[in-house]
Amino acid sequence: MIRLRTPHEPEARTGAKRDLGWSGYKVHLSETCEPDAPHLITHIHTTPAPVNDDAVLEDIHSALAGRDLVPDEHLVDTGYVDAEQIHHARRDHGIDLVGPIGKITNREQVTGGFFDNTHFAVDWDQRQAVCPGGHTSVQWRDAQSHRGTPVTRVRFAERHCGPCELRTSCTNAKSGRNLTLRPRAEHDILQQARVEQDTDHWRRRYGHRADVEGTISQGVQAFGLRRSRYRGLARTRLQHHFTGAAINLARIDAWLTGRPLARTRVSPFAALRPTG
Repeated sequence: MIRLRTPHEPEARTGAKRDLGWSGYKVHLSETCEPDAPHLITHIHTTPAPVNDDAVLEDIHSALAGRDLVPDEHLVDTGYVDAEQIHHARRDHGIDLVGPIGKITNREQVTGGFFDNTHFAVDWDQRQAVCPGGHTSVQWRDAQSHRGTPVTRVRFAERHCGPCELRTSCTNAKSGRNLTLRPRAEHDILQQARVEQDTDHWRRRYGHRADVEGTISQGVQAFGLRRSRYRGLARTRLQHHFTGAAINLARIDAWLTGRPLARTRVSPFAALRPTG
């Protein structure tokens, strides 16, 4: 994904006069990453700048499916991935979506002094959960999150949480502990993904995604991808497709003529790092 600037279109407002400003778009690039073939751009998706990255992933997968270019694995950065996206990619397209799940940001959970959802045994069939202290939930109900997505609300009784010796590590609420769970499939995916992404195997697997940063750099420095030549989303999108085609032609030529890939640039500051 790359953000770019493009001339702002004047407002269609009678009598209104405004200076020419700047508005932004984003372009999302998908490319192949097989080691024994040229890395070619397979899809380009252009959106207005405020559109979240995860909101375009389904459109990208559907477009790839429409041209029989669905990958077995799709390596993405953290802005594109969460448990819902991983689940939908597997269910709808058979794609294994690989990317870092967002880290826990609650200060108490980060320091390890607080029981997050992973410390609770969840029995989806019996519709109940058991806390680290061995107490069973007293309420299980289906609800919706603030985004309108389905969640499960679980509550533990005050009579159990009040005298519990683990209370300081579990909740500071006057009533009992409450949990909010994603749907079962997403909950299981989230727990598994957070464990896997801390392994060396996952890091080596995800490391192949770094090549797309070189594609973005090539697009910006050699093909003017950062700046739109036109006004409007439709024309900017067309420019991006021409740019992607030009990058592919340059890469095919380099592959056929045996020209090696450029070495990754090392900043002067990074060059000072000891090699030992």
